[in-house]
Amino acid sequence: MGIKEWAEQANYTGMFAGIVLKPDTITYKGTSGPVAGATARVESGADIRRRATATRVLAIGVFAFAMKKQVGHVFLTVEGDGYEFAVEIPAKKEADARKFASKINTASKRTA
Repeated sequence: MGIKEWAEQANYTGMFAGIVLKPDTITYKGTSGPVAGATARVESGADIRRRATATRVLAIGVFAFAMKKQVGHVFLTVEGDGYEFAVEIPAKKEADARKFASKINTASKRTA
């Protein structure tokens, strides 16, 4: 079975940096939730620090407060109904992360 056949059989629509996007769900390290209503962003560490919330602190951990000091760090954040996670992305993969965030946001609008 090739990758295309596996993807169709698994109902798989995309994966990036460990985030798995399926038509109805998004999963990352055991945390999953519905695609409907999800929002994905690519943000710098400084942006995340400015928007730090209790949930974001839990998602990122103690690094949420150290973000401003880190230069060149980019995060793909995904927020949805009952879940939120942030994944650190190498700066050179920022364009790919933005494409994947767009894919999540499009899927979210389609399922809403």
